[in-house]
Amino acid sequence: MSSTLMSLVPVLDGSMNWQAWRPSMMNYLLSQGQWKVITNKFPAPEYKTTTTVTRKDSEGTHTETVPDTSKPARNQSDINAWFDTNDRALGNIMLHLHPTIATTVLNLLQKTIEENTDVNTMYASIAWEYLDATYGKPGIAATYKELKATMGVIIPGNADPTLAIDTILIGFTRMAASKCAVPPHLQAMILVSKLPYQMSALVQSICQTGNIEDLKTNDIKRKAILAWEQRGPTQQNNRPFQQPQAAKKISAVQRSGPPPSFQQQQQQPQQEEQHQGNQNPQRGGWRGGRGGRGGTFRGMHAGKNKQNQQQQGARPIEERTPSLSGRTSAVT
Repeated sequence: MSSTLMSLVPVLDGSMNWQAWRPSMMNYLLSQGQWKVITNKFPAPEYKTTTTVTRKDSEGTHTETVPDTSKPARNQSDINAWFDTNDRALGNIMLHLHPTIATTVLNLLQKTIEENTDVNTMYASIAWEYLDATYGKPGIAATYKELKATMGVIIPGNADPTLAIDTILIGFTRMAASKCAVPPHLQAMILVSKLPYQMSALVQSICQTGNIEDLKTNDIKRKAILAWEQRGPTQQNNRPFQQPQAAKKISAVQRSGPPPSFQQQQQQPQQEEQHQGNQNPQRGGWRGGRGGRGGTFRGMHAGKNKQNQQQQGARPIEERTPSLSGRTSAVT
């Protein structure tokens, strides 16, 4: 049993996903060679020898020739292989059922064995028939979900529209199985309304059809695929077609670290100016323009004057105050 295939089959949890579960489960059983036990019964035994049996009834005594069941059948190996395949198919089906549904199916199979003496095993075909009869007729909620999913499909204008169109048509088929069939001409009109704007010429051509009942979904699908195939690579990709060009090498030096942010880029010019000012202090002081010319010279003299003032403030008062004798002598 492949885990990859097992993951492709969903778990049946009711009528809401029966339409998706049935084909997935069927394809899985076909890939494993187990679908034949759902559609065909086990082969009838073929005995090699016969025996004579005498029976009595109201008409008298009769002699009949019947197969000798005391010996194994000629095709006993085929019968055993069929039952082995039946067990594997039933196990795969039960593994893909919700626990509640699986319990219901298991009780049904056991009841069938108890009520029928000729049935001594659990058949996968009985389980499949029960699921089909119970969940094969979805209600209004499942039909609405299918309709909503179908109407939500978008036909691409720059890709092959085949898959999208097939999805829409499959949705119409499932709705028909739910006894909510959409008329063929309405299916065609819905399909036309979903064609992309790149196929506007096709839409205009279809709208010129004389009778609406003449519209066929298969014809619209064929014309849509043909219209997409006739478009060149420029129109399919919705951009001019260009030959791939070789990348131009700008510099071999690579910057370390991530690219700088906007704030870091704004701070770089200021840091460069400060760095240049530190390297050439006299150039900025003597030749820096109006505000910078002589700035260093003035700053140096301003610092010396301030230092002299501090030294004078530290001397005694007698030294700082000139004598009166000196003044009087100067006056005389």
